[in-house]
Amino acid sequence: MKALWPYFQRFLLYKTRLLAGLLCIPLGQLADVAMTVMIGNAIERARTSDDAAWMRWVILYLSLFAIGRAVFRYLQRWFIVVVSREVETDLKQDTLEKLTSLSFDFHNKSRSGDVVSRLTSDVENVRMFLGPGMMYTVGALVVVPISLAVLFALSPWVTLAMIVPMAAMGWIMKTLTPRVHRHSVEVQESLADISHRAQENFGGIRVVQAAGIEDAQAERFAASSRKNRTNQIAMGNARGLMHAAVNGAFDLAFVVILVIGGLAAIDRTLAVGDLFKFIDLTIKVFWPLIALGWIAGMYARAVASAERITDLLAEVPTIQDPPDAYRADPLRGSLRFDGVSFRYGPEAPKVLRDIDLEVPAGSTLGVVGPTGSGKSTLLSLAGRLFDCDGTLSIDGVPIQRWSLESLRTQLGYVPQDSFLFSAPYDENIRFGADRELSDEEVAHYVRRAAMESEVLSFPGGYHQRVGERGVTLSGGQRQRTCIARALAKEPRILILDDCLSAVDTETERALLDSLREAGDERTVLVSAHRLSSVVEADQILVLAPDGSPAALGTHEELVNQPGWYRDTWERQQRRAEILGGEA
Repeated sequence: MKALWPYFQRFLLYKTRLLAGLLCIPLGQLADVAMTVMIGNAIERARTSDDAAWMRWVILYLSLFAIGRAVFRYLQRWFIVVVSREVETDLKQDTLEKLTSLSFDFHNKSRSGDVVSRLTSDVENVRMFLGPGMMYTVGALVVVPISLAVLFALSPWVTLAMIVPMAAMGWIMKTLTPRVHRHSVEVQESLADISHRAQENFGGIRVVQAAGIEDAQAERFAASSRKNRTNQIAMGNARGLMHAAVNGAFDLAFVVILVIGGLAAIDRTLAVGDLFKFIDLTIKVFWPLIALGWIAGMYARAVASAERITDLLAEVPTIQDPPDAYRADPLRGSLRFDGVSFRYGPEAPKVLRDIDLEVPAGSTLGVVGPTGSGKSTLLSLAGRLFDCDGTLSIDGVPIQRWSLESLRTQLGYVPQDSFLFSAPYDENIRFGADRELSDEEVAHYVRRAAMESEVLSFPGGYHQRVGERGVTLSGGQRQRTCIARALAKEPRILILDDCLSAVDTETERALLDSLREAGDERTVLVSAHRLSSVVEADQILVLAPDGSPAALGTHEELVNQPGWYRDTWERQQRRAEILGGEA
């Protein structure tokens, strides 16, 4: 139970309702046992009585106890199950907040399907065990000793003989529980793998179909499903043995009652009414025990799920606010790189090497270089998505001293993958803003991103629903929409990570002109493969293939000196002439 204790403490946050539900359990169980005793006494009295007037009182009391039992059972479920749903909601919220707070190094090594599985099925397993499972357990702890006490008072020998199958059942459950736990862990992991493969294929359906690898992906999914099937069958076998033990003990207990109790009834040493009590109370004892068998099987899954959730909640973000976090609103937007280097892991090679650079506030820096030279990595450092070696300062303050909230709320970031949400178009624009935007303001930002005419051509206009990940838009439309979303934050630093690659040169020119006109002393960092995107930059950093700085200067300075920049510029210009203006 050590793994589950932190989650039970969450139930204690709702102790008033939880206590009310727990108090209803013994009241309902006592009413149930009392009804059995009353019926047994009535049967015995009916054998010897020649007056039926007393039966009216018995019927009245039975009706009252039946109503009371129904009310208490309803209330116990209402209080306890509702509390379990409250805990489920809180736990899912905490898990999601933890996921969003974790640094990129965690997300880079985690599979989305596994993370979703922890957020959904694992949380549900914990809820079921500590909610309904706790309710059934407390019910068993109340009704079993009370019923056995009544039975022992009626006939100790019959009761002791009936306990033997119950003890055997307990031993079998204890033996099988570790096996069920092991298979439960394997089932949860294989379910996470299935979820991951499904999400991966849905998210990349265009790539899958374009490459014609539907059959190969289907086979990979089938392999994951077969593994899950094997694990489910193994767990089903273990749980089946456990259920067979419970039900076998249940049936064997009735054999004991019929043999010993029946013979006692025949020779008149056990009253017929008492034999009824034995039969009915045995059912009342064994149904909670059968529920305990179900809970024992659930226990293994709940522990496995609790351990997986705990591992996630125990993850510590590698990037956090310092104790004396620096805040500035607004920041000016100057950046300075002093000997900045970066690698994605202790054993990984350096992606960036010894970057020394100063970017004045309100200026534009272009970052170019061959594929894999570290352009995107350099830009991501400005938002402290990763920590680097050396010193990166913003407004003269080392970036590690900045409050993440203060820094990132004043930074607009447009990544390469141009992610959009499955929501109306205008909601995607409003997503990044820290205030409510009017329709006119949304249209203003869309206009600055050179996207207005296309949005107005949508059947739903600004309210047109965008497909998941923006699948209903073209690559260029997604890029410009992400730019509009970033502009809606009115950021002091705007980062454009090769986000103009899917637009034509005419649209690119109009968009860059619009961004320059609306600059308002905003610092802009832009990386690009197409050099026309950085021609107007105040300075351009050229990165070598190994991530070291190869050159720094304006466009005019770089095209007038030999090197990668001039060669690439000339090659792209020749290509533009051949294609009639499309670079």
